[in-house]
Amino acid sequence: MERIENDLLKLRFLQEEHHQRYQYVASFSKGVVVDCACGIGYSAPILLANPAVTTYMGLDVDQDAVEYAQQQNQNKDRASFEYGSILALPFDDHSIDTFISLETLEHLEKPELAIAEVKRVLKSDGVFICSVPTKDYENFCVSLYGPNPYHLHAFSLDALQKLLQTQFEHVNISVIAQELVSIVHTLDDEKTPLNVYTPEDKNVMNGSFIAVSSNAHPVKNRSTLFTGMSRIEYDQELVLPLRQSLAFAENLANQRWQLLLEAEQRINDVTCYKEQAERISEERMQAFQNTENLLRERDRNLADAVVLIQTLREQLEKTSKQEPNP
Repeated sequence: MERIENDLLKLRFLQEEHHQRYQYVASFSKGVVVDCACGIGYSAPILLANPAVTTYMGLDVDQDAVEYAQQQNQNKDRASFEYGSILALPFDDHSIDTFISLETLEHLEKPELAIAEVKRVLKSDGVFICSVPTKDYENFCVSLYGPNPYHLHAFSLDALQKLLQTQFEHVNISVIAQELVSIVHTLDDEKTPLNVYTPEDKNVMNGSFIAVSSNAHPVKNRSTLFTGMSRIEYDQELVLPLRQSLAFAENLANQRWQLLLEAEQRINDVTCYKEQAERISEERMQAFQNTENLLRERDRNLADAVVLIQTLREQLEKTSKQEPNP
């Protein structure tokens, strides 16, 4: 999935993953915020919920997504959306407090040009927050789905660190991932730390790197746990529509089978009618032939009668000539 579209937001588990990621990012945001590759703009109310954020500007290279975001914008006095690329940002130098770009750099042929543009528009104490799929996760996805033609880079931790350090003095990188987990919720009033048990073969790098960079002072990621839907709710959201689709397909197959049976019956009826028509045609042809034979027989009899009449007439005339006159 290359971007979160309006229809995909109807899937709760995708909605929660993307919203929770922006909720995390919002905790580092302040002042004038740019969300580059904002898509349809669902992040605007999440970021504006932080009182430290004064203005939100969404930027995307998809004109349709920008137009949709503009139409759905409910906070036009503080939020705006426009068409633009991270490689040529439409902002003045040192005018942005927080620059956010999630899952973008891996799509660029030369991500170093984008990092330079981000530094140009950020204020001296500005913060750049980005995320990219980890190389482990990219490899895992390729093994399952095949190569992703939209991803031009697979970032290792070292590669991402070196890329960001070309423009930023302070770089802090963590891994963020959505996991299906089992949680024991205590009902006591006091807060107790979580004991985390991880399987020995678990690859904790299967997710995205999330980096917070600055030239003013270090900004560190925070260990954060977001709770989402349970496994059974996840299965319900994916399996229930599949079962409904299968039931619909089965119903269509039954209807098709019924139509085939009806068609077969009609073909049988047509065959029967055809056989009856052929039999009637043969009987009609035989009747024509019989009639033709009768007509021929009649013509022969008439011809014989004409000959006989002519013969009798000649004999009568001959007889009349031989009789003496009185």
